[in-house]
Amino acid sequence: MKKIVIAVIVILVVIVGLVVALPFIVPTDRIKQELILATNEATGRELAIDGDFSLSIFPTLGVTATSVSFSNAEGAADPNMASIDSLTVKLDLLPLVTGNVQVDEFVLTNPVINLEVDKNGKGNWEFDTAKAEAPKPAETSSDDGGAPDLGISGLNLGDVRIVDGVVNFIDQKGGTNINLSEINLAIELLGLDQPFEAKGSAVWNSEKTELDVKVGALQSILDNIETTTMVNLASKNINLNFDGQIKSTKPLNLGGTTTLDIPSVRELAAWTGTPLEGVSDTGFGPLKINGKLGVDDTKYSFSEASISFDEIVGAGDFSIDLGGKVPNIVGKLALETLDINPYLPAEQNGTSKAAAAPAQKTSTEKWDTTPIDLSALKSVNAKFDLSVQEILFQKIKIGASAVATNLKDGILDLALTEMNLYDGTGRATVRVNAQQPTLKITNAMTIENIQLNPLLTDAADFEKLEGKGMFQTDLSTSGKSQADMVSALNGTGQILFEDGSISGVNLAAMARNISTAFTSKGEEQKTDFAEISGTYQIANGILANNDLKMLNPFIRLTGSGTVELPPQTVNYRIEPKLVATTEGQGGGEATGVAVPILVTGSWDNLKYAPDLAGVLKNATNPEGVKKLIEGAKGSGDGVKDTLKGVKEKDPAAVKNLLDAAGGLLGGKKN
Repeated sequence: MKKIVIAVIVILVVIVGLVVALPFIVPTDRIKQELILATNEATGRELAIDGDFSLSIFPTLGVTATSVSFSNAEGAADPNMASIDSLTVKLDLLPLVTGNVQVDEFVLTNPVINLEVDKNGKGNWEFDTAKAEAPKPAETSSDDGGAPDLGISGLNLGDVRIVDGVVNFIDQKGGTNINLSEINLAIELLGLDQPFEAKGSAVWNSEKTELDVKVGALQSILDNIETTTMVNLASKNINLNFDGQIKSTKPLNLGGTTTLDIPSVRELAAWTGTPLEGVSDTGFGPLKINGKLGVDDTKYSFSEASISFDEIVGAGDFSIDLGGKVPNIVGKLALETLDINPYLPAEQNGTSKAAAAPAQKTSTEKWDTTPIDLSALKSVNAKFDLSVQEILFQKIKIGASAVATNLKDGILDLALTEMNLYDGTGRATVRVNAQQPTLKITNAMTIENIQLNPLLTDAADFEKLEGKGMFQTDLSTSGKSQADMVSALNGTGQILFEDGSISGVNLAAMARNISTAFTSKGEEQKTDFAEISGTYQIANGILANNDLKMLNPFIRLTGSGTVELPPQTVNYRIEPKLVATTEGQGGGEATGVAVPILVTGSWDNLKYAPDLAGVLKNATNPEGVKKLIEGAKGSGDGVKDTLKGVKEKDPAAVKNLLDAAGGLLGGKKN
């Protein structure tokens, strides 16, 4: 036994002696040259060590080198893919006997890494002459989790650092250019069963960002069992924190509290190189999101979320499953007040510093003929519910509203289940079917009991119409482009305004004296009406209306005509009829003198002209004019004289009547 021990000691002494003597037996310069040659043969690139190079074997396996560089791919912007001012690596040999890896020092000083993708999409990290690697054996796994076995029993890291590094990334194909400078990183690990921490920082676009990652125990991750995890990203423009647990890595399963804090979305956009242009000077301020992040294999969730963006506050839940044929997204979001105004283009919310130049037409096409890309509607399934207590858009105020969205297999269904608007309510459904190459859309909408005056005042600064309104539409279309769908539009609809008035004109006064109906300086000019209503039909993009009417004690207004959507033209006839009597206000026929007005032309150049032939045609009906004159007795001489003149075809009287009707419509006469 004694001889065996002596033999072992002798062998160890010989081995240690050989290890210590190796650097003296084999010159260091020879080792450096062999290292350079092996690297060049394996990669087809040149490794250069232009500074000092030293090697130690025992008791520490170490390499120290300065002025190290590795050449870049042909055609790259920088001649070197990597360069390092100094490199120091020290590894204890004796702990390796028991399977423990102890790194005393691993320090890179001033490393510069240049990553580049050429115009063909090839990265400079792909080596043309690299030898094909032999197939790797399958990773061994632990019995209970499937995590890889590193083949070591312990890992201890001493001084592991990157000092003042630089990473450049250039994508010639995509036009991306990213520069990270002043990169500093330190890693702490006293053992696989001990806490792990990596702390570092880098400068991007002149702003410093700090990163801190902590893991309860790396051994737990290797064994695929639960351990604590914390990630914190901090900078002037964005702060992100995750505090939770990693339950397993295969499959990935983690969960914890996540917080995103952006002091200013506007400043963040500018920092990332995408400044917000053409928007108002207000809005896009602080954004804060809190919630519970969860990952379970292919399922990702963000639950119990609270969101605040400027003055917008809400809560919701979101999830996405990537395990199916297409991603499946489910979410709901409830907001208090959604004020859209701060996010509108500057010219829409009145904060534009200069009037925007009118858009110049670059094509004679009335509608876009570009084929509509339907791929997005087929690339995901989604179900999303949105509820808002109040919506503000310019001056328009919308009360509590709710929208349900469901997208499945290329069919999108939108349901406006609740909308409160100026004392009225609304509901609507929209279906967009993109399953076939030809897109199909159907829409049904009803808005009822809406107060017209505040709506039109807020929406269009039009204060002359009061009353209660109802709008109803039922439309369908199909096509491969916007132009196709306009030409294929079909459907029906109706409007109904009840118990209202038109300010600025007094038709009762007109019955007494036409010349003062629009110019009286006395009491407010107003015309009450019992009803303004009409229905319309749309066939192949042509809207036709034949029953527009307004009921008033002294005037009956009717209208009929078409609006041609494909060519964007109008051909409409409005016929105000002076009756000077309350008979027929309930909707029956009333006898009187009609003053037809023609509205014609393109949408951007409408023309209003009196239908003189229609006026004279009415004037040839003596009985109608006679009854009108008799009905106007006691109402003043103005209307009687005018109507007599119309009966006798007096041009001055006809002009007087047409001027009055034109004033009612407020349009220019041609």
